[in-house]
Amino acid sequence: MDVKRSPSRKRRWLKRAPALLLFVTVVALTAMAFAVLDRPPAVDGERIWTGPAERGEMLHEVSASGRLVAPRIRAVTNRNAGVVEEVLVLPGDRVDADDTLVVMSSPQLEEELTQARWDLAAAEAEEAVEEVEAENRQLDIIAQLASAEAEYTGALMELQAQQELSEAQVYSAIELERQRLRVEQLKKRLEAEQARFDRSPRFRAAKESATEARLSRQRDQVAHLESLVEQLQVRAGTAGVIQEVNITEGEQLSAGALVARIVDPSHLIAQLSVPEREAADILPGFPVTLELGQTKISGEVARIDPVAADRSITVDVALTDENLPTLRPDQSISGRIELDRLDDVVHIPRPSSLREENQSATLFVVEDDVARRVTVEIGRLSATRAEVRSGLAPGEQVILADMSDYEDREVVRIE
Repeated sequence: MDVKRSPSRKRRWLKRAPALLLFVTVVALTAMAFAVLDRPPAVDGERIWTGPAERGEMLHEVSASGRLVAPRIRAVTNRNAGVVEEVLVLPGDRVDADDTLVVMSSPQLEEELTQARWDLAAAEAEEAVEEVEAENRQLDIIAQLASAEAEYTGALMELQAQQELSEAQVYSAIELERQRLRVEQLKKRLEAEQARFDRSPRFRAAKESATEARLSRQRDQVAHLESLVEQLQVRAGTAGVIQEVNITEGEQLSAGALVARIVDPSHLIAQLSVPEREAADILPGFPVTLELGQTKISGEVARIDPVAADRSITVDVALTDENLPTLRPDQSISGRIELDRLDDVVHIPRPSSLREENQSATLFVVEDDVARRVTVEIGRLSATRAEVRSGLAPGEQVILADMSDYEDREVVRIE
């Protein structure tokens, strides 16, 4: 007969081992999950950058971007209507004052010039005829004066002779009186001819002045039309660089149309667009550092536009360097306007998250492989620096990258 035997303790443990192992595994995983959840989040050290807090002088600056402009611009216009035959320049070309920019044509103007020249030639021919006629009239006046003088002299001599013979009763009293009257008439005629002769130079001068005035007006008209025809070749009028050309070949232009604009590249200024809220403290004369690639140029604020456009204020900056590099209008440029210098303050490189002055900001201070969140009171902001009023000590390293995703974390790890 079979006897029932109780299982040994070892076999009982072997049966319970899988369940026990599963329980331990669950407990370990749960503990690991809580540990992972409580572990500070990590940031990639290669994607952040840091900077130290320092004590000392800080430049309070405003940064802005803009472009170089030429304030001296000449607008070239045509003096008379016509058709554009040829455009000889393009934007960017350098020109001198006598260089031709555009060649135009005007048949109507050329026809008017031809007619004016014919009218002038006819007037000059008429003047020559009048000059000959005036000389003939002068000779007639001289001849008539001489004739009157001869007749008067002869009659006077005859009267004197008759008076001498009247005593011998050769001539009667009536004949003597008749001769005396004749002498008086010839004397009056001689006086009239003499007066005409005396006035003839003034009359001739007045005639010549009237003729010369008429000829001068016609010559001026011809010269004016010749000038307009000459100006069909539109010239620059000043040395500089062509900024823009406003016409095309074959275009019909009216008088006074804008042909081109010429800028003087030797006199340039920088126009910076400063945010309206940052432009309140800027005054004329403030020093400016302009940056054109790796080149730095000194300048000073020359003018501040009183009207804002797109929430920005335009600030004109005069270039003060004596030896300027080669520059061109419309070249992009950036600048930093110095407002003042802050002595003996704590400051840090400006974090990317800071936009306004006088605010409380959350920053992370680096301690070995972790960074702890601190609240920092920020004062004035510069282009590259930020004043720290409290919350940081000189020498502490601060993460400057945007850490807004970790604002609710006290500590982050740096990997």
